[in-house]
Amino acid sequence: MAGMYPSGVPVELFPLKDALMQSRASVLGGLIGLTLGLSLIAPALAEPPAGDKPAATTASPQTPPPAAEPKEEMKPKSLPVPSDLPVIEKKELEGGLIIEDLKIGGGMEVRPGASVYAHYHGMLKSDLTKVFDSSYERGEPAAFPLNGVIQGWQKGVPGMKIGGIRRLTIPAAMGYGERGAGEKIPPNSDLVFIVEVVDAVAFEEITEGIGEAVGSRAIVVTAFSMKDAEGKEIDSATKENPFIWVPGENNGITSGIEGMKVGGKRKIRIPAQFNVTPPNAPNPKNRPSNIAVDVEIEILNVKNLVPPTPPTGAPKK
Repeated sequence: MAGMYPSGVPVELFPLKDALMQSRASVLGGLIGLTLGLSLIAPALAEPPAGDKPAATTASPQTPPPAAEPKEEMKPKSLPVPSDLPVIEKKELEGGLIIEDLKIGGGMEVRPGASVYAHYHGMLKSDLTKVFDSSYERGEPAAFPLNGVIQGWQKGVPGMKIGGIRRLTIPAAMGYGERGAGEKIPPNSDLVFIVEVVDAVAFEEITEGIGEAVGSRAIVVTAFSMKDAEGKEIDSATKENPFIWVPGENNGITSGIEGMKVGGKRKIRIPAQFNVTPPNAPNPKNRPSNIAVDVEIEILNVKNLVPPTPPTGAPKK
């Protein structure tokens, strides 16, 4: 007997070929020939729509257009580092990573593998006056996925809430190890970071799914509703006409659906910094980028291109 999604929909294969063609998900050449259920991914579309073609220009290599006059840019001012706050809670994780919460945020919780928009101040534990990198000194936060940074961050930032501040004491093995990093971080250096989560791709579970979890690189068939900050729906897909997301198509979606299972539903909050569609990725509905959106999404089917990574970072006993 076929299984059932938590929503009551039978677990069965969706007809994917037409949906893939409609969504242009197959334009990424590396996906050609992979299978999802029993359906083959359609061949890559040979020609982009007319609206995607670059506009013609009248300028010639011999007579380039005059260069625009450079505008004077206001550089962000450096900000004070909140390192003097009292410790609210301290714990040590497996591997010797020490977490000290200096401020508990009031927003949604950062999950493992999430993408964050954060301030940070990095120092050598052996000499806290030696700062090797600081977004506070530059005056603006940085945006990045946690699965693209050192292990100490991957395990030390999840659990923070938006607006929270945390001090991480990271052993060398979870930092830059025996190699170090440039002239400022010698080999085998323990590190100390002050981290402040300004914003993040965060989510709330609506329904737990079943089966294989969505990994960091997956083709995912979905039904969803995407709304802007005013609650206006700007994009959607249904079970009858699903949308198929491919790796790298939208940074916030990729981060927000990781770990979901078939039949699962999730509400994802995507900051403007992560609502980004890369230039060469498909965007059939020309959905707006660089604005904050809320997405309610259901996973209908998934094909992982690499095995999903199990969550890590359990407290040390």
